[in-house]
Amino acid sequence: MNKFYSLFLTCLALGGVSFGQCVINYDFGDAGFGVSPDTQLGETFDNAEVGINYYDILHVLVPEFASDVDPIYPPTLPIDSLTVISITVQDTVTWEEYPLEYLGLNYVCNNNGDSEDDCTFLGGEQYCASIEGVPTTSGVFQLNLHIEGHIFIWEYTAVPLTFSNFLINIHCNLIEEPAITHVNGDVGSLGSIDITPLDGIDVISYEWYNEDGVLISTDQDVNNLEVGVYDVFVETSECTSHFENIEIVDESVDCTLSASYVVTDEIPGVALGSVDLTVTGANGTPSFLWTDADGIPVSTDEDLLNVSAGHFMVNITDEDGCEFSFSNIFVEVNTIDDVELSQITLSPNPANNTLNISLNHDLQSSIEVLDVRGRIVHSGTILKNDNLNVSGWEQGVYFITISNDVSKTTSRVLIER
Repeated sequence: MNKFYSLFLTCLALGGVSFGQCVINYDFGDAGFGVSPDTQLGETFDNAEVGINYYDILHVLVPEFASDVDPIYPPTLPIDSLTVISITVQDTVTWEEYPLEYLGLNYVCNNNGDSEDDCTFLGGEQYCASIEGVPTTSGVFQLNLHIEGHIFIWEYTAVPLTFSNFLINIHCNLIEEPAITHVNGDVGSLGSIDITPLDGIDVISYEWYNEDGVLISTDQDVNNLEVGVYDVFVETSECTSHFENIEIVDESVDCTLSASYVVTDEIPGVALGSVDLTVTGANGTPSFLWTDADGIPVSTDEDLLNVSAGHFMVNITDEDGCEFSFSNIFVEVNTIDDVELSQITLSPNPANNTLNISLNHDLQSSIEVLDVRGRIVHSGTILKNDNLNVSGWEQGVYFITISNDVSKTTSRVLIER
């Protein structure tokens, strides 16, 4: 497994096939942060094929606050930026680690011109990075994203982070598209999967596995299959490839399952949060599995009740096996004062010479402006609104904190000329 397919393919990959920068267009909805593909939903990068141009995109919505990444940080500590330092890969058989280029691939970042380094992403903003090239070796690899987070705690601090949840499956072109016969519950028939090697391919062995990882057959074709997801390993003298997620469904079942939800935020000292779920189109009585941001189950009820603020997911399954899920449900922290007093409008943003600050209340408040190194560049008081002369400020990101007896809010502004 994981052998170089040929010297020619290596040279082809080094020659490079560039697709250009990715497009920042993923819809994260109302989420405060997120990533796509989302490994918590079982998503990962598209499969690749040795010798064939490959292109996939990682979309990132960078958190605004450091506590979204690690709760050890204060809830109002802003993230200045994240920088992708490198991407490495690990063979999931040997666990040896290599640069991404070992596979004939590279990554290209798009930060919309917000920084001179294309792979530096500002806090609270959305960006993307593409994985592209011509793969030269087969196997299933774990992708490790080595990130450096930039925050200010008394001084400018760089925090190293590594995200290792992504997989990429690179296979050789060995077989035709599998021929699938699905289960039909109305007539009582089981399913089957037929494999045909491409012309000139001499297959040494087949290994079929069900979704529980149990070996079910070493034949070329498999029969008498229940509804489920199946994988096959095909081995030749030059390459072993993993063809995954071959799904057998019950073609007699019509899935129309859907859902919607309404969030009630937590109000400290008054009430915990909740999520009211409404399900439509279920066949029979559906079941529910709620999990938190760490994938830990928190409820099996239809509605999520009495929860503290956090990030939640729900998977809904009806009696016919139809599934529907939400991956980005956020219960926030709110107070009556926050709702009434915390709204700030900064305009224009980015600003050039003058910045208008407008509050939605008439309370006299303190204002403090810090640069990315934590230096105070302005302080004073504000009532309702104010115009700041920022013509003497250097270009860059600044953090504006408005505080009074009942609330404190920090917002980010960019000075750009």
